Amino acid sequence: MLKLLLASLAVSSASVVEPKKAAQPALQLRGGGGLGSAILTMSAAAAGSTGALMYIGKEDLASLLWLNLNQWPADKMLGSAVVGWAVGKFICARNGLAKEYCQLNIVPMLLMILANVMGGGPMTANLLPACFTAAYVYVGFVED
Repeated sequence: MLKLLLASLAVSSASVVEPKKAAQPALQLRGGGGLGSAILTMSAAAAGSTGALMYIGKEDLASLLWLNLNQWPADKMLGSAVVGWAVGKFICARNGLAKEYCQLNIVPMLLMILANVMGGGPMTANLLPACFTAAYVYVGFVED
Protein backbone atom coordinates (compact mmCIF):
# COMPACT_ATOMS: atom_id res chain seq x y z
CA MET A 1 0.00 0.00 0.00
CA LEU A 2 2.87 2.37 0.84
CA LYS A 3 4.51 1.66 -2.52
CA LEU A 4 1.26 2.45 -4.32
CA LEU A 5 0.94 5.74 -2.40
CA LEU A 6 4.53 6.77 -3.18
CA ALA A 7 4.11 5.86 -6.84
CA SER A 8 0.90 7.89 -7.15
CA LEU A 9 2.51 10.89 -5.41
CA ALA A 10 5.50 10.72 -7.77
CA VAL A 11 3.26 10.58 -10.83
CA SER A 12 0.95 13.34 -9.61
CA SER A 13 3.85 15.68 -8.80
CA ALA A 14 5.10 15.32 -12.37
CA SER A 15 1.74 16.39 -13.73
CA VAL A 16 1.91 19.76 -11.93
CA VAL A 17 4.77 21.01 -14.10
CA GLU A 18 3.51 23.66 -16.49
CA PRO A 19 3.96 22.82 -20.16
CA LYS A 20 6.45 24.95 -22.07
CA LYS A 21 5.30 27.15 -24.88
CA ALA A 22 5.35 25.38 -28.22
CA ALA A 23 7.19 28.11 -30.09
CA GLN A 24 9.22 31.04 -28.82
CA PRO A 25 9.09 34.41 -30.58
CA ALA A 26 11.30 34.77 -33.61
CA LEU A 27 13.16 37.68 -32.01
CA GLN A 28 14.20 35.68 -28.96
CA LEU A 29 17.88 35.95 -28.21
CA ARG A 30 20.07 33.02 -27.40
CA GLY A 31 19.84 32.68 -23.65
CA GLY A 32 16.37 34.11 -23.28
CA GLY A 33 14.33 37.22 -23.78
CA GLY A 34 12.54 38.70 -26.73
CA LEU A 35 12.33 42.16 -28.20
CA GLY A 36 12.86 43.67 -24.74
CA SER A 37 16.20 41.92 -24.32
CA ALA A 38 17.24 42.97 -27.82
CA ILE A 39 16.39 46.63 -27.13
CA LEU A 40 18.13 46.55 -23.77
CA THR A 41 21.24 44.90 -25.26
CA MET A 42 21.38 47.56 -27.99
CA SER A 43 20.96 50.26 -25.36
CA ALA A 44 23.72 48.68 -23.27
CA ALA A 45 26.05 48.68 -26.27
CA ALA A 46 25.30 52.34 -26.98
CA ALA A 47 25.78 53.37 -23.34
CA GLY A 48 28.87 51.22 -22.83
CA SER A 49 30.66 52.49 -25.91
CA THR A 50 29.66 56.09 -25.17
CA GLY A 51 30.87 55.82 -21.57
CA ALA A 52 34.14 54.19 -22.59
CA LEU A 53 34.80 56.90 -25.19
CA MET A 54 34.01 59.61 -22.64
CA TYR A 55 36.39 57.95 -20.18
CA ILE A 56 39.30 57.86 -22.63
CA GLY A 57 38.68 61.42 -23.81
CA LYS A 58 37.24 60.73 -27.25
CA GLU A 59 34.16 62.93 -26.89
CA ASP A 60 34.08 63.52 -30.65
CA LEU A 61 33.60 59.79 -31.30
CA ALA A 62 31.10 59.53 -28.43
CA SER A 63 29.05 62.31 -30.00
CA LEU A 64 29.35 60.67 -33.42
CA LEU A 65 27.75 57.50 -31.99
CA TRP A 66 24.75 59.68 -31.18
CA LEU A 67 24.73 61.10 -34.74
CA ASN A 68 26.23 64.34 -33.40
CA LEU A 69 22.84 65.17 -31.90
CA ASN A 70 24.26 64.94 -28.38
CA GLN A 71 27.57 66.27 -27.11
CA TRP A 72 29.33 64.16 -24.47
CA PRO A 73 32.14 65.56 -22.31
CA ALA A 74 35.49 63.87 -21.77
CA ASP A 75 34.81 63.16 -18.10
CA LYS A 76 36.22 60.05 -16.40
CA MET A 77 33.69 60.07 -13.54
CA LEU A 78 30.67 60.45 -15.81
CA GLY A 79 32.13 57.99 -18.32
CA SER A 80 32.61 55.33 -15.65
CA ALA A 81 29.05 55.90 -14.40
CA VAL A 82 27.69 55.45 -17.93
CA VAL A 83 29.70 52.23 -18.33
CA GLY A 84 28.20 51.03 -15.03
CA TRP A 85 24.74 51.88 -16.34
CA ALA A 86 25.50 49.79 -19.45
CA VAL A 87 26.64 46.85 -17.32
CA GLY A 88 23.34 46.93 -15.41
CA LYS A 89 21.41 46.95 -18.69
CA PHE A 90 23.40 44.03 -20.06
CA ILE A 91 22.95 41.95 -16.89
CA CYS A 92 19.19 42.56 -16.90
CA ALA A 93 18.94 41.68 -20.59
CA ARG A 94 20.82 38.42 -20.05
CA ASN A 95 18.75 37.42 -17.03
CA GLY A 96 15.29 38.07 -18.45
CA LEU A 97 14.67 41.25 -16.45
CA ALA A 98 14.26 43.64 -19.39
CA LYS A 99 10.65 44.48 -18.52
CA GLU A 100 11.43 45.43 -14.93
CA TYR A 101 14.57 47.34 -15.87
CA CYS A 102 12.82 49.31 -18.59
CA GLN A 103 9.99 50.27 -16.24
CA LEU A 104 12.50 51.82 -13.84
CA ASN A 105 14.88 53.19 -16.46
CA ILE A 106 12.20 55.52 -17.75
CA VAL A 107 12.90 57.78 -14.76
CA PRO A 108 16.58 58.61 -15.53
CA MET A 109 15.79 58.92 -19.23
CA LEU A 110 13.06 61.47 -18.53
CA LEU A 111 15.42 63.29 -16.15
CA MET A 112 18.02 63.43 -18.91
CA ILE A 113 15.50 64.94 -21.33
CA LEU A 114 14.23 67.36 -18.68
CA ALA A 115 17.78 68.50 -17.83
CA ASN A 116 18.43 69.23 -21.48
CA VAL A 117 15.18 71.16 -21.92
CA MET A 118 15.62 73.14 -18.69
CA GLY A 119 19.27 73.82 -19.53
CA GLY A 120 18.36 75.36 -22.86
CA GLY A 121 20.01 72.64 -24.91
CA PRO A 122 19.04 72.00 -28.50
CA MET A 123 15.83 70.02 -28.95
CA THR A 124 17.63 67.68 -31.37
CA ALA A 125 19.63 66.40 -28.38
CA ASN A 126 16.39 64.88 -27.05
CA LEU A 127 15.66 62.86 -30.19
CA LEU A 128 17.62 59.66 -29.44
CA PRO A 129 16.97 59.72 -25.68
CA ALA A 130 13.25 60.09 -26.49
CA CYS A 131 13.46 57.10 -28.86
CA PHE A 132 15.10 54.99 -26.15
CA THR A 133 12.49 56.19 -23.64
CA ALA A 134 9.67 55.21 -26.00
CA ALA A 135 11.27 51.79 -26.46
CA TYR A 136 11.56 51.40 -22.66
CA VAL A 137 7.87 52.31 -22.25
CA TYR A 138 6.95 49.70 -24.85
CA VAL A 139 9.09 46.98 -23.28
CA GLY A 140 8.15 47.89 -19.72
CA PHE A 141 4.41 48.30 -20.11
CA VAL A 142 3.18 47.00 -23.49
CA GLU A 143 5.22 43.96 -24.53
CA ASP A 144 4.15 40.64 -23.04
